[in-house]
Amino acid sequence: MLINSVILVLREVLEAAIVVSVLLAVSRNLRLSTRWLLASLPVTAIFILLFSSNLDAITDAFDGAGQEVVSAGLQIAVFAGIVGVVFITELQRSGHVGSLRPLPLLMAITVICAMIREGSEILIYITAFAASGENGAAVFAGSAIGGGIGISLGVLMFAALRAVSAELSARLCVFLMALIGAGMVMQSTMLLEQVDWLQPGRELWDSSALISEQSISGQLLYAVFGYEASPGLVQVLLYAISVVLVALAWVLPHHFAGVRDAH
Repeated sequence: MLINSVILVLREVLEAAIVVSVLLAVSRNLRLSTRWLLASLPVTAIFILLFSSNLDAITDAFDGAGQEVVSAGLQIAVFAGIVGVVFITELQRSGHVGSLRPLPLLMAITVICAMIREGSEILIYITAFAASGENGAAVFAGSAIGGGIGISLGVLMFAALRAVSAELSARLCVFLMALIGAGMVMQSTMLLEQVDWLQPGRELWDSSALISEQSISGQLLYAVFGYEASPGLVQVLLYAISVVLVALAWVLPHHFAGVRDAH
């Protein structure tokens, strides 16, 4: 139970920690205040409590598909926030004065959506074992260890992005946001497939022999990048579209700047 708790909580915390670390690196590169993160924390805590305390009602919504649909919606919201962050950031880098005004709010909303689902699942997991009285000590200890590891990895990610030049850091942030955002879309697609809101299409490959979804590495890759050992056609198409959308958000502001300068 200790190891299971470590892996489960690490998987949930790591996903949110990577999102936060990358957005903090973006803030640093643009010399923005981090007050948006401090403001998002109490709001996140309130929504986590509301989500977990109303889980039964949420689950019963949409003919029993409510939890999957709401979780998928939160992940799609994170992806939309990532696209917006990339677009606004590149607008600023291409010379659009004043384009950063909505960025702190957008980053706060993105972080809130990323942490609601992960935090509520951790809270539900811990409180369920606390209520039953079974393996409580192991669950609490494993959760603390997993949470500590996840937060530490997020801090290391932020430190690595700070250690390189601002230009390289900006490019790495866009690259990571593209993979994280596409992973969010992949996870939301799988959730909607579970409740038959989407059909997966034919299986394109099976990499379980290389990295099993049940292995620790497979679970962590799923949490951060949406790894799926045997993806269907729809999953791969939506993943590719997501990467393209982030790439367009990165390229288009510079194209607009070039057109403006030409005139």
